Amino acid sequence: MRCPACRHPALEHDPACSRCGFSLEAIAPTMGIPPMLEAPLADLSNVLSASERRAALSTIHILHQRFPQVSFAAVLFDLTPEVAPAVHAFWLFNRGSLFSAVERAGDNHGVLLLIDTPRDRAVAMIGYGLEPFVSELTLEVCLTAASLSLAKSRYGAAIEAFVRELERQLTTLLHPLPRTFGYSEDTLWADSATRTPDPSLPAHIGTEDLY
Repeated sequence: MRCPACRHPALEHDPACSRCGFSLEAIAPTMGIPPMLEAPLADLSNVLSASERRAALSTIHILHQRFPQVSFAAVLFDLTPEVAPAVHAFWLFNRGSLFSAVERAGDNHGVLLLIDTPRDRAVAMIGYGLEPFVSELTLEVCLTAASLSLAKSRYGAAIEAFVRELERQLTTLLHPLPRTFGYSEDTLWADSATRTPDPSLPAHIGTEDLY
């Protein structure tokens, strides 16, 4: 990850940024008491209609069904202008009760979309557990997908566009992983149509034992 304040590369267990000294404790006096947020959608700006909220939640539900390991949360908030959006996102990601207590460090597969409603801008952040798979460029692609709706203050549509693009990106990123780690379906399973067993399997294992 990078420091949300100065963008210098940071490590998971660093207590503070080695370049600028940024930490959650350092910004606590500025940020105050964090709001209690309810995932996966916290509309603190109260800008979503009931139908927009239902549509956004439906799209998020589809993402969670497809990728149950991912915890997505969208927050609509009036950000403090003097504080960088990335700092706000880092603060809410870690102090906003969006993710469970067991989702810490490398076990956190969270994705936060933070929308600054008065200024029609957004920032995204991921947990450490997703960093080996999801790059900053991937998040930028997702934010770009949401940008057209965001520019028109269509916040529900912006959330839906971001989530759909995130689902597409995750599908593209994760598809080659089995082969990358040596799990090739071509050699592991018998052909489902012909029921021809893999010759590399022991002779005593029949086709019916493979399923």
